[in-house]
Amino acid sequence: MRTMMTAVALLAAMAFVGAGLMAEESKAKVGGPFDVKAITGAKAGKELCYYCQYNGEKRPGVVMIFTQKADDNLAMVVKAVDEVQKANEKLGTVVVGISGVQPADLEKLQDTHKLTTPLTVAVDKDGPSKYNLNKDSVVTILVYKKGGEVTKSFSFKDTKSAAAMAKDIAAAAANVVK
Repeated sequence: MRTMMTAVALLAAMAFVGAGLMAEESKAKVGGPFDVKAITGAKAGKELCYYCQYNGEKRPGVVMIFTQKADDNLAMVVKAVDEVQKANEKLGTVVVGISGVQPADLEKLQDTHKLTTPLTVAVDKDGPSKYNLNKDSVVTILVYKKGGEVTKSFSFKDTKSAAAMAKDIAAAAANVVK
């Protein structure tokens, strides 16, 4: 019950995006397993569950980036997280395209920017329902530690707002693996 109330509070906070972003510390848990189709990375072309993989590998921290748009601003965010991941290979990272992001959009992003983080598309077009993603947020980022406890969440009305916070997102990623 307490976890559910915390999750509801997190979702309510994420729904209030007014100025374009919301960054929040949280004790909520991520929504659990969901399937994606990998577009880039070692698993390209396969359908899999990165949540399951990273949980099974007992990663100390994970950054999930859910996005409704794949552009250069998103690439700035992913590059910032990539730098943290390169310095700490135990950090799990994944980009999940939702709400119309196509494999070709992510392939173009990869070709242009040579990103390390796996780029994927959610099997459920609007993203995993258990995550209750805000449809008004173009980018939602969840940073969580082993066990699924969300340590920081970010919600942005556009990718430009997300790019402006890339350093803060990278700092949250670095903190989760300390």
